[in-house]
Amino acid sequence: MADNIETFVRAVLKSGLLNREQFEAALRATPREARGDARQLADQLVKLGTLTRFQARKLLNGAIVGLVLGPYQVHAPIGRGGMGTVYLAVDSRNQQHVALKVLPPKKAREEERLLARFRREMELSRRVRHPNIALTHDVGISQGVNYIAMEYIPGRSLHRVVMQDGPLTVARAARLFSEVCSGLDHAHHQGMIHRDLKPSNIMVTPNNHAKVLDLGLALMEGEVAEDVAIIGGAGYVVGSMDYIAPEQTEDSRGVDARADIYALGCSLFYALTGRAPFPGGNFKEKMRRHRREEPEPLAHLNPAVPQPFADLVHKMMAKKPEQRFASAYDAREALLSWAMEDVDLPMDQQGDKNFRESITALETGDATAEIGDVAVIESSGSAVLPPLPPESLQTRREYLWIALGLAGFWLIVLLALALVALLG
Repeated sequence: MADNIETFVRAVLKSGLLNREQFEAALRATPREARGDARQLADQLVKLGTLTRFQARKLLNGAIVGLVLGPYQVHAPIGRGGMGTVYLAVDSRNQQHVALKVLPPKKAREEERLLARFRREMELSRRVRHPNIALTHDVGISQGVNYIAMEYIPGRSLHRVVMQDGPLTVARAARLFSEVCSGLDHAHHQGMIHRDLKPSNIMVTPNNHAKVLDLGLALMEGEVAEDVAIIGGAGYVVGSMDYIAPEQTEDSRGVDARADIYALGCSLFYALTGRAPFPGGNFKEKMRRHRREEPEPLAHLNPAVPQPFADLVHKMMAKKPEQRFASAYDAREALLSWAMEDVDLPMDQQGDKNFRESITALETGDATAEIGDVAVIESSGSAVLPPLPPESLQTRREYLWIALGLAGFWLIVLLALALVALLG
């Protein structure tokens, strides 16, 4: 803890957030009575806008490493995803706000495959540029910390929107998911399959536009890797079990764009009902249900959904890939005819009113989370697991266990009868 003013001043200057001239200018604007107390000085620097509340708290605790990464100054925590923590940061070269996704060095040291996946995401994220996919500005390594600098997107995840506001109307869902399809269609044309599309990976902006996030589990068509634990393959299932395509549970590396169409349908089901298609159960049970069962009819869960639209969602979620929409473009065309009644606002822009309000809320909020331990965003729920056996083999095994159980039961009965006869 920086209990005295000298320790706090040294922390400020060593952090790289302010140079000596900037600090002295802020000090001159600070009332004399606040200059001799670390906490009062920190509060004053926050009021002046020289430091954010999160930065001040870190510096008062003596933490100076990680507040500046390359050209980026870390301003406040936003949340945590599957492989990294996300912070609001400012690019010192142009003063633009970005979302900085970082992989904590401790995680990188403890889990080499996690580092490999993060670096893979760094590479893949630069291959797509589309208005409905979170834009990647820069990637790099600073002080041993791997980072991805992405556009900052104000708003809430689709998961949070539904949790807080309830299921979407058909028109609003159709418009948002038509934009998701547009982004996916672009990614698919680059040969990229998302493989982890779900409500928590879809951001809804204040102007009601959709942005696809998180390429941490994405796959390039035809990609081969020696370590299947990184991109999946024989022996591993990659994805989020509530939204995973049946074929992805058998061969996560042998899927095509239609696996994303299935996940899109599951996410749309959630948006309209407030629950995943197959709630409850463990990972293996969820995978079995994706393979074998049909979800409860949409009309039972939300009578406001017209049957033709329910049929559209059902087509996305067909068990066999060839029975789904052939492409994200085709799914988009089908959705657009239902989106006409929804209000179509301009695309959100950096610097507009909602953007500024979101930035202010983060920078002036009570930042109580530590770097590397932020849980504001939903847990990813993604997994890399051993797969279930193929359906036919799985079924045969279950029948075998039933038969063995029955045989054992009757064997015990016969032995009991024989024992009774012997004793009699």
